[in-house]
Amino acid sequence: MTEWHGDDGDGGTPNAPVFGWMWPEKVPVGGPNTETGLPLVWITQQVVEPQDGRIGRRCVYCYDPEDDPAGDFALGAGADYYNEAMSCDWRTERRVECFQAAEVLYLHASRLGNAMADDDLTYVYSYDRCEGKYWDSVAAGAKFPRPEERLSIAERAFAHCRVAAEAGIAESCYKLGDFLRDGRGCDKDADKAYQWYRRAYDLGKSDSPVYWGSAALRLGKAHEEGEGCTQSFQEAKSWYSRAVAGLSAAVRKGESWYRGALKNAEAGLARAEQEVSGKY
Repeated sequence: MTEWHGDDGDGGTPNAPVFGWMWPEKVPVGGPNTETGLPLVWITQQVVEPQDGRIGRRCVYCYDPEDDPAGDFALGAGADYYNEAMSCDWRTERRVECFQAAEVLYLHASRLGNAMADDDLTYVYSYDRCEGKYWDSVAAGAKFPRPEERLSIAERAFAHCRVAAEAGIAESCYKLGDFLRDGRGCDKDADKAYQWYRRAYDLGKSDSPVYWGSAALRLGKAHEEGEGCTQSFQEAKSWYSRAVAGLSAAVRKGESWYRGALKNAEAGLARAEQEVSGKY
């Protein structure tokens, strides 16, 4: 498997696959094989022919987790595929194929103990990036499905988010709180959701303001509604104020996709201030 070329402007022709996979000829101990359900992965990149401008793909290397003890290569390659998918027209087959490649590579990294891959898999499953067409180990030739494949997509998202949160990733902590608050992929538990929001805030204080700002927004709403904690407009005001500060800093730094969260924080702060003042 060395090289393919397509002939359309998006590189999405049938003779230019986004990635490939194979089972190794010799079954390694603990490595990719039909027992583990995760194969070797052929990594490709989109290329342009300098002579005629045709767009296609070229195979870069074959990913083998035996050469990647910390899962960093798989994480990076998965991120490249994920970013390529996000830049694709949503109507193209290439978009889903890139997300499929990202999923398999993130699964490899997760299996190698890289919790950032679990955070990324939370996104893949939460937003149904592969549109239901996820890695099927049995269809690929494995004897038995991996235990995870028996779970619903929401349950998979929750499971990976929990791994990342327990590893101390602030973003995953407040996401896990959302799962528990809403009962997505798990039973509802407002008390645990609140605890994870607090942990996200504490961890995020030494990280990007978008993390502690996002956690503070959720803590403000929790106190405003009395979900998992004592209802208190004074506490809600305090948390909403911190949310506005953190999310404003994030937006100023160019993270414009948090503008909606910032507006929610500002609206929450206004409600809390009105309740505290008693002036309507």
